[in-house]
Amino acid sequence: MPSSKPTDYSKASANTGFFAILVLLVGFGLVMVFSSSLYLANNDPLYFLKNQAIRIAIGLVFFIVGLKVPYRFWGKIAPVLLVVGMVVLIVVLFIGRTAGGATRWLKFLTFSLQPSEFVKIALLIYLSAFFAKREGEERNFKRYTLPPLIMSGLVLLLIILQPNLGTASVIGMLVIFLMFVAGVRLRYLLPVILLSVGVFILVVTLFPHAKDRIAGFLGAGNYQLEQAKIALGSGGLFGVGLGGGRQKFLFLPQPHTDFIFAVIGEELGFVGVAGLTVLFLLFLYKGLKLAANTEDAFGRYLGLSLVTMVFLYFVVHAGVSMGLLPTTGLPLPFISFGGSALSSNLLGIGILLNVNRAKEKAYATNARLRWNRRPYVPSPSPRQ
Repeated sequence: MPSSKPTDYSKASANTGFFAILVLLVGFGLVMVFSSSLYLANNDPLYFLKNQAIRIAIGLVFFIVGLKVPYRFWGKIAPVLLVVGMVVLIVVLFIGRTAGGATRWLKFLTFSLQPSEFVKIALLIYLSAFFAKREGEERNFKRYTLPPLIMSGLVLLLIILQPNLGTASVIGMLVIFLMFVAGVRLRYLLPVILLSVGVFILVVTLFPHAKDRIAGFLGAGNYQLEQAKIALGSGGLFGVGLGGGRQKFLFLPQPHTDFIFAVIGEELGFVGVAGLTVLFLLFLYKGLKLAANTEDAFGRYLGLSLVTMVFLYFVVHAGVSMGLLPTTGLPLPFISFGGSALSSNLLGIGILLNVNRAKEKAYATNARLRWNRRPYVPSPSPRQ
């Protein structure tokens, strides 16, 4: 006879620790934005701090949307999201704001929106839904591999034309990762990887801006990378103290955005950098665990790709600051000053937590049916 005592689901859910890490990252980012931008703020030392607080508030709205809207809804409208995203990317090429040799932003009042940050989410939703719908089909090239390649290629082309090779490179890696997770055959995937490398080399030769960055990384000298390495080297084991860094005083370009990791290394030292790395590793571990435990293929693919996206941005940003990669202009997730990347990342993590909440709700429903002794389809016990 089944037990009349329902399963105890009152204890903290598996996403509590994950959410705590997210809060720590966003809070730490607010502190570091203030420290790294103090000298840049001119007449108002709190200028960047206040603006980042506003951006966090906006990002919280996106997070709540991702958390509250059923994640399957995004899969239903995935083609529409992607088409609208590509249209906006085309608009950016004609009326977008240009800065640093790239046209990536749309201006709204005092805020600038970088559409590519949201289009990458739309692309991951589309690809996840595409592969989930065809999970039981034969995985041939024409039906299972070619359509996502075409759609991804169109998005990447529009981003490359801005030009924004850093974002395009990360999105390309995410597409390959998702295709691998979805079971695209290696005999199709390996040529795609080789073709992607060839296209990247070709694009670098076509854009002088990108060519100069690669040349500077390979040995011609790059002022930004040199100053970033000086900042990291000056930090030593424990750093010079929060707020005590010197490289942010107009030596290190963009200390509150593109090179905030270097400021962290200078002011908090190896200990601070190691602590931040541990936080992101825990973020990756717990996020992948939440996504992998999802039984729905769409939720699993989407969750895995969203968590990997955030961690990949961290790896690239840190690699640039340490001189291991050429400059890309990619922000440090949840920490760099800015609104578009922060809002899109929070939207993505909200969607991931929604996937996990849907799983927990299903388990709780089954437990309630069992207590009422009604027929139900048994489901596996929730994994911790």
